[in-house]
Amino acid sequence: MPEVKIEIGERQFEVACNAGEEDYLHAAARMLDEEAAVLAAQIGRVPEARMLLMAGLMLADKTAGLQDQLREAED
Repeated sequence: MPEVKIEIGERQFEVACNAGEEDYLHAAARMLDEEAAVLAAQIGRVPEARMLLMAGLMLADKTAGLQDQLREAED
C-alpha cells in the first residue's frame, strides 16, 4: 500500500492509499488545501483538527449543492 505525502493548510501529512489511487489522492488533497487556504485567509491560523473539519465541511457543502443541481437537471 503506497504512502503518499500531501500538504493541507501548510501542514504535511503522510497517508496510505491503494495502488493506482495516488493521483486521485493528490487531487483530493489539493481540493482540501484550497478550502484550508480560504479559511486561513478569513480567520487566520487555526488548530489542525478544526481546520480539517471546517475545510471538509466546506467541501461537503459544495458537493451537496452540486448534487442538488444534478438532480434538478435530471428531473
